[in-house]
Amino acid sequence: MSNMVSKATVDFVVDQISNNATTFLSMYTSDQDTSDSYYSGLVPNLGYNVAMIVIWGILLGIHVLFLYYKQYWFAVTLICTGILEVLGYIGRTWSHYNVYAMNGYLLQMVSLTIAPIFLMAGMYYQLAKLIEVYSHRYSLLPSPMAYSQLFIVSDIVSLVVQAAGGGISGEAVDNFEPLDKGEHVFVAGLALQVASMSIFIFLWLHFVFVVFYKPRMDFLNIKNPFLIGKIWKVKQVDIDPIYREKYHFLRNSDKKWNKFTLSYFCWAFTVATCCIFARCAYRLAELVDGFQGYIITHEDYFIVLDGVMIAFATVIMTVFYPGFAFDGRNVSIPITKGRVDPETVAQDDVESGRFVELTNSSNDGTIEEKEDTSSLFASNKESDQPAKKGFKKLLKFQFKK
Repeated sequence: MSNMVSKATVDFVVDQISNNATTFLSMYTSDQDTSDSYYSGLVPNLGYNVAMIVIWGILLGIHVLFLYYKQYWFAVTLICTGILEVLGYIGRTWSHYNVYAMNGYLLQMVSLTIAPIFLMAGMYYQLAKLIEVYSHRYSLLPSPMAYSQLFIVSDIVSLVVQAAGGGISGEAVDNFEPLDKGEHVFVAGLALQVASMSIFIFLWLHFVFVVFYKPRMDFLNIKNPFLIGKIWKVKQVDIDPIYREKYHFLRNSDKKWNKFTLSYFCWAFTVATCCIFARCAYRLAELVDGFQGYIITHEDYFIVLDGVMIAFATVIMTVFYPGFAFDGRNVSIPITKGRVDPETVAQDDVESGRFVELTNSSNDGTIEEKEDTSSLFASNKESDQPAKKGFKKLLKFQFKK
């Protein structure tokens, strides 16, 4: 008898739990009017958000393992991006079941807003490295590191402005006031981010033009930049002598995968940057349209222009990882100052009568200087001429009109 009662009690409890769960979940499905929720009627897609948790979990694990390649700045920024993206999609999955849960909404909004900033912080630094590998003379800014410093600061300022806008909007909600002021501040922060990225893309395209395109035009001695088919037939190895000699071994590595990833690194970087820019432009358009506008209440735009764009950019930079392109496990590329290669400065010292012996002690780029002070008083102008002419001949191809 007790067994029968016990079984009936268990069945009753299970039925009650099942009915309550069904009732609870039905409160937050797309069949109910949720226009007054944090998502203004939108219910985040469960399948998509769970899939993104899995994808970003895999990418996060890969970049933790990629610490092996000693690209610590890039690895840490990508790990931070991965953590934030996972948290963001956990928040959206949570919101699928309860669009009125403020914590779930804030978790996804804050995490997915901040994540791309970390991704770009890692990418800005790669431009500085490329300038080191190819030559300081291709830098438009006073120093290669200036690119990272300028745009990271700009992104931080943008983030602070966006946070201020979010805070103002939150306070307005609590006081049952209009959200216009907060929205305008938020839009200003996103506009600053888009403007900053636009400037970076201009500087990046300038770098690509002067490093890869114009040298091919000069090699063929043509002035028309629209002869694209003919210009790109020139092989990279043909124009390599104009680049910085110090990293010739890296650009022409005997390791096939390293050479392949460096050869196509700039094109992968371009695609990834454009994807991130598309995401930022989408976010700006979304906020201009308003928190209850058409864009923000239709998740397809978010899926394609935010989720897919950032994930695709990260996948590209995972395949063309800087640790592969720059042989990070074996080669260190310190970022030096100025718009002139350090060894070029040393060559100028030779021309001016100061003898400096430069030796590359290893592939990590370490330079040892040995000065013979007696040459300061025994400079022979005629003997200096061959060195001067040889140096000018080396750069003649790059600077010829």
